[in-house]
Amino acid sequence: MIIATDEDMRAFGHSLAQKLKRSDWIAINGPLGAGKTVLSAGILAGLGFRGEVASPSYAIVHSYEPPDVLVAVAHVDLYRLDNADELDELGLADERSERITLVEWAERFGAAYVVPSHVIDITPQADGSRILTLKMDNDDTRT
Repeated sequence: MIIATDEDMRAFGHSLAQKLKRSDWIAINGPLGAGKTVLSAGILAGLGFRGEVASPSYAIVHSYEPPDVLVAVAHVDLYRLDNADELDELGLADERSERITLVEWAERFGAAYVVPSHVIDITPQADGSRILTLKMDNDDTRT
């Protein structure tokens, strides 16, 4: 799928949220500025969140809980982690069944830690658009 603008990325995330369920682990991959946090904001909006969504780059994890969202969400950024062992300290896999987990920079350590339910790859284009590839539940699907 070609995503032309940030608004389109948010809209895609909003519609994707309707297909997610508790325990889903969504790996979101792409370079700096690709739109990973914009996509996550769209997903959170689709789950009912009405506030600002900031990148969890420095905090590593931002948590969203009902009633602010329909289902608990952990929004994670692995960019600043040095090794996969640091993921254990976060305890993300321990509570996986109770929430949706959105993992930016998942390609750094995510697959070594837990196999994602869904993988979203974002590839920026020279014209400012992005190509988004989505693989859901081990089904190679391009959208």
